[in-house]
Amino acid sequence: MLSSAEFVLSLSMIGLVALALFELQVDGPQVNLRLRSTLRQNWQRFLSYKPWPAITLFFFIVLVSALWSSDLPYTLERLRIKLPFLVLPFAFAGMPPLNRKEVLTILYFVVVMMFCLSVYVFIDFLVNYDACMDLLGKGGHLPTPSNHIRFSLTLALSILAGIVLFFEKFHLRKKAEYRVLGFMTLFMFGFIHLLSVRSGIVAMYLGLFVLVLHRVLTKKKYLLGLAGTLALAALPFVAYKTIPTFRLKVDYARWDYRQFKQGIGAGYPDSERLTSMQAGLDIFKAHPLLGVGAGDLKTHMYRYYQQKLEGKYNFRMPHNQLITVMAGAGLAGLAAFLLAFFTPLFFRRNYTQPMFMAFHAVIFMSFLMENTLENNFGVSLYLFFLLIGLSYLQGKGRAGMRDEG
Repeated sequence: MLSSAEFVLSLSMIGLVALALFELQVDGPQVNLRLRSTLRQNWQRFLSYKPWPAITLFFFIVLVSALWSSDLPYTLERLRIKLPFLVLPFAFAGMPPLNRKEVLTILYFVVVMMFCLSVYVFIDFLVNYDACMDLLGKGGHLPTPSNHIRFSLTLALSILAGIVLFFEKFHLRKKAEYRVLGFMTLFMFGFIHLLSVRSGIVAMYLGLFVLVLHRVLTKKKYLLGLAGTLALAALPFVAYKTIPTFRLKVDYARWDYRQFKQGIGAGYPDSERLTSMQAGLDIFKAHPLLGVGAGDLKTHMYRYYQQKLEGKYNFRMPHNQLITVMAGAGLAGLAAFLLAFFTPLFFRRNYTQPMFMAFHAVIFMSFLMENTLENNFGVSLYLFFLLIGLSYLQGKGRAGMRDEG
């Protein structure tokens, strides 16, 4: 999932759906495949826990908007990418809920894997230092195993997971493991500044703020919270002074933004992204209620680039998930999108779980800078953390109801 999202997502989706729908019946030497005997109960369980059906709205937004989309191939591509939102919640609803140790173990291996990938990228940076610095000075990015933006978002979530594991003192075999996890997390925290992908850094700091705020409110250590907040605010300035790649990226972003404001940003990455957002907003303003149809958004964007921008800018889809939804499905689609996103967070006060809240903060921040859910990696990243979290919280809710009874 972390470096080859499309293959793993497809394979896991097929496997989970097969497990949810079918079972093997062993009768002596005969083995038969049949529909699962608990299928009706699983369906009722799926419907009874509101976050599961809410998540499927991500798929139905595209499906409904297909009614006024004329580009069939692109519509089918959008539906294929959104299909996991339809089938994976049902598959997870039919599985036994994950317990606390299982969730922490999953996060443990995510942290270890991302640490290994970060070390690999760091070594590659040291070996090719001059070439990498030259690339960053021109608005480029360090080579990563997958798309650098999604890699940085995964890294941000891994850092938050590592912090949670450290304070939980989680270990699999020896108690000292949590100290090793602390070192890995500290390394990744420094490395994400070296990587200098701004969306990942901003998302990480927002997630850190959520974790600090939760700890302050639950422990009632307000002075410590103030100190933590000031430290979080100061760290980017320290990074700017001490990490050359971070300083290069910030300086370039300032320069790029000035080009955009002067209307001469063609060919520069940040200006191109901001232009794509403006194009998406203009399309939305022309079709505010229902949008142009998710399947026709690419056609309308291409037409905008040719007619309004006279082909001067490189074509991009809107670099903002909310604008993408608004342009494709209008205000109606945006309302359904926000309902799908926030229902898992607010159902039964799930926002009181610090990692779950921090995860939503990171993903929502990414929506403002990227069209996160318009590709296989973004979908797999979001669903991976969301579904294991909901599986645990559903089981925890059942246990709480049994205790009350």
